[in-house]
Amino acid sequence: MISEFSLVGIYLPPFFVYACLTVPVYAGVRFMLAHSGVLQWVWHPGLFEFAISLCLVSVLVLHA
Repeated sequence: MISEFSLVGIYLPPFFVYACLTVPVYAGVRFMLAHSGVLQWVWHPGLFEFAISLCLVSVLVLHA
């Protein structure tokens, strides 16, 4: 886990960096879920997508 990330003299928290790195992966997973029809079978698609995004960020934080 990194301590801080400096971008042009501005220190960013590590969670922000991890969240930004997760966005493309989340977009791909969301695309696959939408086109496979899985989102039609869940009770609350927005909540399901939020849970998926949290899982992806957690996996990145744990393995980085």
